[in-house]
Amino acid sequence: MEAERFSIDGVGEWEVMVPPTVYPPKEDTMMLCNVISKLPSNPGSRAMEIGCGSGLVSIVLGTLGWEVTACDVNPYAVACTRGNLEANGLSGMARIFEADIGSDFSIPEDTDLIVWNLPYLEEDPVSSGILEKIEEAALADIADGGWGRVLLQILENYNTTLTENVTVILVMRTEPEGTSRVFDWEQNGWSWRSLGMERFGSEKIEAICFWRTGSGDEVTKLDSCKSTMDEAEELSGDGWQRVLSKRQVDGRGRRGNSWISEEGGLFATWILDFKLLETISPGIIQTSIGAVVSKVLGGNMKWPNDIVDEKGEKIGGVLVESSNKSKIRVGVGANRTGFVEGGVVGSGWEETIGQVDSSEVFLRIDREISSLFESKKMIPFPEVGFLAGLSWMELSRLLSKGAITSKDGQFYRPTGLKKSGGLELVGDEIKTGSEDLDEIQWIFPRD
Repeated sequence: MEAERFSIDGVGEWEVMVPPTVYPPKEDTMMLCNVISKLPSNPGSRAMEIGCGSGLVSIVLGTLGWEVTACDVNPYAVACTRGNLEANGLSGMARIFEADIGSDFSIPEDTDLIVWNLPYLEEDPVSSGILEKIEEAALADIADGGWGRVLLQILENYNTTLTENVTVILVMRTEPEGTSRVFDWEQNGWSWRSLGMERFGSEKIEAICFWRTGSGDEVTKLDSCKSTMDEAEELSGDGWQRVLSKRQVDGRGRRGNSWISEEGGLFATWILDFKLLETISPGIIQTSIGAVVSKVLGGNMKWPNDIVDEKGEKIGGVLVESSNKSKIRVGVGANRTGFVEGGVVGSGWEETIGQVDSSEVFLRIDREISSLFESKKMIPFPEVGFLAGLSWMELSRLLSKGAITSKDGQFYRPTGLKKSGGLELVGDEIKTGSEDLDEIQWIFPRD
């Protein structure tokens, strides 16, 4: 058995011995190692690796200064990890033990980071002759939510601060979707962000980072207010701050226009980290949030900030403001039911997603906005290209139904988004653009 050499630029180079009964480092392992190498760590930060296998991930964590706890159900993997850590001068940086995650498993209370390259084979690898029995746990997933749901349930049963503060990075198969699903974590109040991706034929494997939405910070809830945007401006402190009101009597939209607030609707504002504006334009922040709000409400995004139904009637809207150099405020208003008032016709989410309470709609939108823009010390913000793609994908749903725009009496077909969030337009003989909603009109097909 010969040692294999692995390296990550700027981090280190290591020799790793892998016996036949232990899962060897492969492309998915290296993807996880590269993701970990980009995470900032502080002295004393503690990480736990589940399913340590050869120990390469634990070696990378130890090299980066993490205090590591690692486990595996395979005793040969435990011995292999210990030996490889010692051979690379890291034995004092880690505690390695044998454990079955389904029974004798526990997570240290002071853990900051959990990583696991989840098994994602769905066939029976033992009966098919692919693996020996001792290797099965390294590659084979289980039914009913997979190993990802097992870990989620363990964390949900911890009645401590661990669940509110820990960051979890899982390597998961997302195309075709495996038994372990991102959706299960979303349904239990966790936000997520993709940190890395590899394709192997028809399969897509991603390193998905999860954290509890808001990290336990409570929402500021009001019975009534003039405007949640104004209330949010008065908040002090840092962190994931949100204001939610049952009633809003003086809401506003773009350019100071009033927002009609029907009883039972959603009236909320989120505070985002001002550092976002160093790399992401306000326009892209607005369109990407519009995209996820549109998804939650089952509507269509009308550039740059409206959520409309199939007929173009408004369900809700997104407003982004920044009045000082410490906060970005994102206001989201949405109607629960349709209405006609003073010549204004509005739609509601009951016509698109059914009778969902406003509190549940808030939680769904909270998770979606958090997944994009909640500031977490270990997790980078999404790149502009990803946010522009997300925005364009949602806007394309409206365009695919025949919606077009007009500007200065000419018809134009939207063809893309600029990095500023502006709309690119193509007409019969000219290519142009728009940064201003008020200079274009949307035309919706009639039934």
